[in-house]
Amino acid sequence: MPKAFMIAGIGSGCGKTTVTSAIICALKAKGYRVQPFKVGPDYIDPQHHSFLAGKSCRSLDCWLMGVKGVKENFYTSLKDTDVAVIEGVGGIYDGLGVKAFASSAYVARLLDVPVFLVVDVWGISRTAAAMVKGIKDFEDVRIAGVIFNFLGSEGHYRLMKEIMNTYMPDVPVVGGLIRSKKGIVPERHLGILQAHEINWEERRNVLLELAQSIDLERILELSADKRPQTKPPTEKNFSVKVAVAKDRAFSFIYPESEEALKSLGAELAFFSPVDGETIPTDAQALLLPGGYPEVWGERLVENRRFIKDLKEFAKSGLPVYAECGGLIFLAEKVHYKGKTFPFAGVLPIEVDFAQRPFLGYARAKALRNHPFLKEGSTVRGHVFHYSVVKEKDPLPKGYRLFVPSKGISLEEGFTKGNLFATYLHLNLLFGPSKDLAIGFLTKAL
Repeated sequence: MPKAFMIAGIGSGCGKTTVTSAIICALKAKGYRVQPFKVGPDYIDPQHHSFLAGKSCRSLDCWLMGVKGVKENFYTSLKDTDVAVIEGVGGIYDGLGVKAFASSAYVARLLDVPVFLVVDVWGISRTAAAMVKGIKDFEDVRIAGVIFNFLGSEGHYRLMKEIMNTYMPDVPVVGGLIRSKKGIVPERHLGILQAHEINWEERRNVLLELAQSIDLERILELSADKRPQTKPPTEKNFSVKVAVAKDRAFSFIYPESEEALKSLGAELAFFSPVDGETIPTDAQALLLPGGYPEVWGERLVENRRFIKDLKEFAKSGLPVYAECGGLIFLAEKVHYKGKTFPFAGVLPIEVDFAQRPFLGYARAKALRNHPFLKEGSTVRGHVFHYSVVKEKDPLPKGYRLFVPSKGISLEEGFTKGNLFATYLHLNLLFGPSKDLAIGFLTKAL
């Protein structure tokens, strides 16, 4: 029966992604079949976990998927798995607004898995025990152990273990990482570098070294046993070939979204615009995921054939669905770090990269012009972008978007025939979002 546990943290930047990566890498090296999971809306960290585990990292996002979807995705992904490793999101109790909903703690309780807490102890000692105690007592979450990160020295680590044994003897110390630059992945806007930009031979050696400071046997001993469940039957109603841009510029797509299209009968044909490839000639629908088209702008602009084919595909009336980075590439011009890229020009817009990100969970209600959803239909997703759109000519909008954490309500999502481009990211496998997948494929018939 598979073991399962969660790595959560006291906050963003405490090192939980590095710790999770080190644990996955070490377990894999020991011969365990590891299934990684990630709480919350994230594309980049899961890429790293997927690469290390050799299995797609699965999403556990209560807002996007619903409680039922989270449980289904977790238990049906445990087949052929020895250990399920879940990375949390933000601070352990950081959820939607003042509530616990969608937080790491909420998911840990929902799945009844123990939590190993990563604590940044740079510059503190006894205070760390107070932090652990406060977190443990705040809500009913099973804190099975702590892993100290950014320790000043071996002496600091010995002191921390003595402090925990004195004040929190029921919470074992299962690891301690000395402060260094080892394991730290450089960042850009939206997060750390993507998996395909990493030297994995070097990275694996670093992670295995870090894992020597973590008691894997103790973690497995304290983990929960979980019984896998069978996936629901598939519903193949559409025989549609969907072209999906997927490479260094277009990589922000949940594996569950790909599965949603496949479960409906679609054949996915992946191609790489960055590497000079274009839309397959027999494609009946086109999906442009999010990602970093602005970073790879020079390479994309050189792919004139793709830009030409993209314009013709959009004019043909066949369905085009673009999220965030996909939306950006449809613009006439994109201004990024002092450079201007003449992108596809499918939409009469320009995109500027701003200084502050626009982010948060969002709820969207379909307006009359939405090509893939019935008017009044609602979906849940998330927005996270550093760019703003300037419309040269007003375009019909497809969503009324509400971002609860910001108190913002606005019309969003550009429609042009059977093309829909939006900043909103969805997980298409669960809840009402699957209706969008159905509507998207329907327009291809």
